Amino acid sequence: MDRRRFLKLSGFLTVSTVAGLLAGCGGDDATDTTVAVLPPDGKPTPAQALKFPQGIASGDPRADSIVLWTRAVPLGADAVASVPAAGDLPLRLIVTSDDMSALIGSSAVLGGKVLADVSLSAQAAWDHSVRHKLTGLNPATTYYYQFVSGETRSAVGRFKTAPAEHLDPGTLKFAFLSCQDWSINHWGGFDLLAAEDVDFVVHLGDYIYETVGEAFQAGAVEAMHAPLSLPDGPYKSGNSGARYANTLADYRALYKQYRSDPRLQQVHARFAMIAIWDDHEFSDDCWGDASTYDNGSYDKASGRGDNSHQTARRRGANQAWFEFMPADVPFDAAASGFQTIKLYRDFRFGSLMHLVMTDERLYRADHLIPEAAVGSSIGSRYLVPTAQLAAAEAQKFAAGTASGDPLAQVSVLGKTQREWWQSTLAGSKAAWKIWGNEVSLLRMRLDASKLAGVPAALRKEFVLNADQWDGFNAERKVLVGFLRQQKISDVVAITGDIHSFYAGVVYDDYATGAPGMVDLVTAGISSDSFYHYFYAAAQDPALAAAAPLVYTSEAGAEQLAIQMLSAAIAGAAGVSDLSDTAAVQAAVQGAIVAGKVSATAFQTTSGLAKTPINTFDDTVGGALGTTLAATMAALAGKSAAVATLSGLIRQQLAAVMGLPVASVPATEVLKRLNPFADQASGVAPVNNPWIAYTDTDAQGYAVVTLSAGELRAEFKKIARLDGHRAPAAPLLQTTRLQVPRGQVKVNRL
Repeated sequence: MDRRRFLKLSGFLTVSTVAGLLAGCGGDDATDTTVAVLPPDGKPTPAQALKFPQGIASGDPRADSIVLWTRAVPLGADAVASVPAAGDLPLRLIVTSDDMSALIGSSAVLGGKVLADVSLSAQAAWDHSVRHKLTGLNPATTYYYQFVSGETRSAVGRFKTAPAEHLDPGTLKFAFLSCQDWSINHWGGFDLLAAEDVDFVVHLGDYIYETVGEAFQAGAVEAMHAPLSLPDGPYKSGNSGARYANTLADYRALYKQYRSDPRLQQVHARFAMIAIWDDHEFSDDCWGDASTYDNGSYDKASGRGDNSHQTARRRGANQAWFEFMPADVPFDAAASGFQTIKLYRDFRFGSLMHLVMTDERLYRADHLIPEAAVGSSIGSRYLVPTAQLAAAEAQKFAAGTASGDPLAQVSVLGKTQREWWQSTLAGSKAAWKIWGNEVSLLRMRLDASKLAGVPAALRKEFVLNADQWDGFNAERKVLVGFLRQQKISDVVAITGDIHSFYAGVVYDDYATGAPGMVDLVTAGISSDSFYHYFYAAAQDPALAAAAPLVYTSEAGAEQLAIQMLSAAIAGAAGVSDLSDTAAVQAAVQGAIVAGKVSATAFQTTSGLAKTPINTFDDTVGGALGTTLAATMAALAGKSAAVATLSGLIRQQLAAVMGLPVASVPATEVLKRLNPFADQASGVAPVNNPWIAYTDTDAQGYAVVTLSAGELRAEFKKIARLDGHRAPAAPLLQTTRLQVPRGQVKVNRL
């Protein structure tokens, strides 16, 4: 027994060592490394028939260890309900290293040379979940595992350990994903992910959504996903509508229901997962233990706001995450307050990659502008005037400086985690430093200060989403500035949260600074897209004038062409104030009477489609109005308005260019069909030139391949629902990107 060791932590996480492998070469007596763990009373308990309704999982792979997970309940028990009356349930964990890939996901008997046979207990106090850390493993090695009780078995799982820190593995491949809302769209993307050839998977949060029946979950969903239930969850408002998880039992129920999906189970069975959380594991747009379901409070005299603090709810969310995620992290249920768990940690994959995972919810400060100060999340967390956001940050920064920590009130990471992040990256010798980062670092602004047709109240620069790093610009400056000052290169953030694909460059100061790193952002695996959120907001009559920044249609593009034609005629007639509707209409009528233009040019064309066309991609990551202009140009053959406008533009260009009308390049006409372009030059404004790729209306995940010379990323976009089923062919599109080693840039391949 001198080579058998066992350690038990906090009554829940158990750890055993495969001692015969510690030398790194297995040894001729590897089969004699069986680890036996007896129940607390020291007596073995006869096995009983169990089932494993949430499957199995592995996580946090290191060169010599792994965390293995399952949940076991009596064979006749409900798959989701907790069964405390069943007591603690004995089971065994079997681990082998022989190639058992043909058995993955099945409950066939796991064969091969047994490296570990560990007796464990699924304890009722932890909802019969099991988390076991196995150490003493060989680096860069694939292992297979299975949980067993009597004659019943879990599915067979597989995991791969990380390469040894001092060795170069040559290449490394992993997937990253986020935002897997059960209640909308479909999970067919997990079938694709399970078929990938990757070493491990990174989950960047929103593994569950704490709400059931929320407005953003009201879209179509696959029939395979029945409505979720919460044992205790109250209504968000009144006695109907959306409900939310409020107790440990609620959060446990969500994890158990989410993990019941066989496609997600297959992903967990095939790959070790390194996971962090975002907001929905607790509460939408949360900070610390504070919820933002209502606008909270605001004291105008002091300028201070606050949200509802729900410590017991936060503690329950922490414990449920700990119980159901295969993560090697500390949890202390006896700790006071809400910081009962520490999720930030790092992983080394040979000399090629250092992965740094941060927690961007538990330690963050309140949003800069209190919701109650403006009466809504619009103007405080979303579509926030940049100048107002900067003023609020400066005020809080000054208050923090006076108290000894300038970033205390404007931080996402908190002081301790921020210093850990800095020291970890400064000390890293890996070729690539990958930051597991929940919310995007890319600046996403809308500069509407000079856009024609935009209401006066909206003619300013806005930040689209102040819940991400745009709302915490001071700390972003410090972090990216630190990378530049310390000459830390080849840092790439992998990000989720915003339900869109983006790739771009992160600056230490977007106004005056220089690039310091790259951010690759994946769309949600199923959650509704960022575009759809803004599309819904644009239905507000107060925002109707700004709708072309989000979407258009054939019919909408024609209406815009009529407006542009009317403005051109009115301008030529000497009307200086184009917001004077009566004057514009009088000028148009005069031109019609004079025979300068046909009245049909101002009539709508029947039969034009009203199907929305995404223009939001241009607003966030491209040249404003590009899609609008292309939509108009395609109508030239069937819309008198577009044909007349195009002809007028062509005549004007011919005069300026000194060319016959027929010789004016169509590309020049197209540029000036853009309502946001400068009509003299044809150049359209670009809100965010640092963003190299944008797809705001997408679901999917990303795959990264690393080598010494480059990082390659594939954005895997998933097809829409087929009625109420996941599509038979889930993959819709693959976008390929490259980050060259030693350069802060993104190339589209």
